[in-house]
Amino acid sequence: MKPGERIRDWLDANAASAAFYLGAALAAPPLARALKVALSDPQPAWGLGSLLLAVLLLEPFGLRWKLQFLRRRNQDEGFAPQGSMLGVFSAAGIGHVIVTMVLGLTWLDCWGLEASERALGIGLTALILKEFVELFGAAGRSTSRAAPGGGCERLADLFLLAYGFVAYVAWWEALLDLGEVAAEGWAMKLVLLPSVGGLFLFLYLPMRLPFLLDEYHLRAAPGRRRRLWTELAIGAALGLYPAFA
Repeated sequence: MKPGERIRDWLDANAASAAFYLGAALAAPPLARALKVALSDPQPAWGLGSLLLAVLLLEPFGLRWKLQFLRRRNQDEGFAPQGSMLGVFSAAGIGHVIVTMVLGLTWLDCWGLEASERALGIGLTALILKEFVELFGAAGRSTSRAAPGGGCERLADLFLLAYGFVAYVAWWEALLDLGEVAAEGWAMKLVLLPSVGGLFLFLYLPMRLPFLLDEYHLRAAPGRRRRLWTELAIGAALGLYPAFA
């Protein structure tokens, strides 16, 4: 197979990952700067807050629909998921709750509601309920009625990709300012690397749900550890680069 064909095949199978990488490398820094400015402005940022709210509300639909399409594809192709990824998905689930809470608090901050105890209580309760609804919605063995590969599955991919990318911008690029780490000397950077890197990798997992779901449902178990570590290495390179630039 020619190199060009290999690249096309990889892009066909990993379009969501390629879009995430490009967004993280090119679009995340300017969007993070815009978010920083919006959060420091006393005036509400209605547009950014609405974007965060939309991403939070649409992600559960994307997850449920994507799982239904993946189960349908397994059923049509006669492929049964191999091996267990219970530990990975458990870590991703815990990280997902944390990331969702951060996005929710940022949404309230954008709308100028962070100081309202009533808004904070209602918002956090709604976010917790969202996580439970999403968990139960992802359970079961239901499959999609529509054939995989159509517009509905692309829409599910878009909802999951939007959650991951917006969470990446809000959490890593904007709220955790790696510019402060970059100003430190190399000795301090190396001291901080294990803790900062570990935190990033833990919270990176829920941002990459499309990759994890495809890995479990569509790929054979042999080589899985290598693929997971490769994904984490790419994410770490993108996420930690500002601290060492």
